[in-house]
This record gives sequence, C-alpha cells and structure tokens, in this order.
Amino acid sequence: MAYAIIVGGGKIGYYLARSLINNDYEVLLMEKSAAQYRSLSADLGDVVMQGDGCDPLTLKKAGIERADLLVAATGDDPDNLIVSQMAAHCFGRTRIIARINNPDNGELFEHLGVHERISGTTAILNLIGQKVSRAPVVLLGALERSNIEAVELILNEGSPLIGAQLSEINLPKDTLIISVLREGHAMLPNAGMVFEKDDVLIALIPPELESALREFIV
Repeated sequence: MAYAIIVGGGKIGYYLARSLINNDYEVLLMEKSAAQYRSLSADLGDVVMQGDGCDPLTLKKAGIERADLLVAATGDDPDNLIVSQMAAHCFGRTRIIARINNPDNGELFEHLGVHERISGTTAILNLIGQKVSRAPVVLLGALERSNIEAVELILNEGSPLIGAQLSEINLPKDTLIISVLREGHAMLPNAGMVFEKDDVLIALIPPELESALREFIV
C-alpha cells in the first residue's frame, strides 16, 4: 500500500486525503493549527497529525523516510516550498507535489527543483481560455512535468455514462475518477454509484488519453 503525507489541512488537503483513502492509500494529513487539527481528527481519526511540516523533526516523526508521495498543500507558498525542499534534499523523496497559490512563484519552484505543481489560479485561467459552451471534457490543469492532468467530464444529455454504474464503465486505461459533483454537492465515487444527467466528474488521466476520453464520453 502506497503511503502519502499531505501537509496542510485546508479544504484541498482534506478532500485529497479522503480521496486517497478511498483509493486504498495509507494517508497522513498534517495540520499546524490546533483548532483545525481537532476538527479534522474528529472527522478522519488517526490519519491526522498536528505539527508543522516545515520542521524536519516533525516530518521525520510523520514517517517521511518511507513516504511514496508528499503533497505540500498549505495556503502559503513559502511553506510549501520549504516542505518540498526538505522532503527532497533532507529525506531523499522523489515524488513531491506542491500547491502554488500565486502562479508568479512557479518559476522559483521550478528553479529549485519542484517540478510537479498545481495552481488553482492557473486552472481557472485554463477554463477561461476555453469555450464557454459546456463541452463534455474540459481540461482543468496539469501537474507540470508529470504524466497526469485533471479533467472535468460533464454528462450532457445523451452521454453513454448516464444510468450506468461506475463498476460497469470501461473507461480508458489509467483514468481515475476522484469526485462527482451533483446539484452543487461533491461526492466520493464508489463502485455502485449510478451516474445521472448533468453530473460533473473530476478525473485524473495521462495527457495522451484526453482525446480517447473525449471520444468515449461523446
């Protein structure tokens, strides 16, 4: 079982932790704020740890030396950079994903060797740059220098997914559905979920599968 450490217990860290747990990861979610830690641990239990991810001793206590993945997901770019640098240079971790809140900091992260990055602002700009019409597959953003991108699948009328269970659908290989938005509410998918018209699916795919996924949805 792969082990993932997520630093930052905001909404992004929380939902990412839930999604990874749902996909059979061993997860540790680290949060510095005592109040936020109590709230998260009441929901997620022992997978939550209180501590500062910028502290190497705290990372060591969290088991960073055996982690397969570290995600720096705080709302502070300097903190995310420090966490990423320590994971790479102090503990030899190679799979590190950093959240960038200010896209202007992307060049700095790149220069310092943090090649896999997610920026919410960039994702929104990608959406703005696309057609306003509800295309069935919309690119939300990509992890830089990686083989993963996030896409939005909109189940318009006539979609072959409407009325089908997730377990019945033969999606293109390596496509992972991580969330389903229905009537404004986000849900974690399960094998028995039946898709409905106007559902919005959030999926992770390798970039080369985007065209195949578009053909499948249409």
